[in-house]
Amino acid sequence: MHTQCPECKAQRPISIKELRISGGMVTCDECSSLFDALELLSEEKIPHEKKNETSLAIEKETKIYTPHWGFASTFCLILFIFQIVIFEGYNLTQNTTLRPWLEKACLFFECQLPRYKNLDEFTIVHGAFELTENGHYVFKTTFTNHSAFAQNHPSIKLTLIDFIGQPFAIRVFHPKEYSKQALSLIPANTTAEITMNIATPSNKIGGYRFEFI
Repeated sequence: MHTQCPECKAQRPISIKELRISGGMVTCDECSSLFDALELLSEEKIPHEKKNETSLAIEKETKIYTPHWGFASTFCLILFIFQIVIFEGYNLTQNTTLRPWLEKACLFFECQLPRYKNLDEFTIVHGAFELTENGHYVFKTTFTNHSAFAQNHPSIKLTLIDFIGQPFAIRVFHPKEYSKQALSLIPANTTAEITMNIATPSNKIGGYRFEFI
């Protein structure tokens, strides 16, 4: 017959004579614990308990962090930032929330942001298309930059319309064509005026329209 120590699970053979003499109490040969041999008494050798395979796999699993892992993570982060700058860099510089912080960063790193442009923040105060005494026309417009940032002078798309409401002449005027200060910026919350002399067209003018582009 066999019995098993409840402490260290060590097994040992035992005879009926030994059980009678010790009254069932025996000492473990491995850990010297005194235990009742009758509790785990078996005629055959007691099979060993198998550990759960899942638990064993977890116990054996180890995580190894090497310098190569740190280098790869840093490289991936730099690559991610580079992709943002390439594909979204301009849009980020035009974001009214981020731009003040980017301007401060550029002061520190001595860089230059693209100029801010948002035509929706230009409000037209007045526009006119008038015939002068010498037979030419003068186009005038007054507008305000309501942005929190200075902006470039806008390009102007001017369309002339005949008396039946059909456009017959369209032209885009760039800042350098109508202003000697084309490279200067229109400060935030500032009103500006544009005046352009327009050559008399061959068709009679019934009206006009214009837009900033």
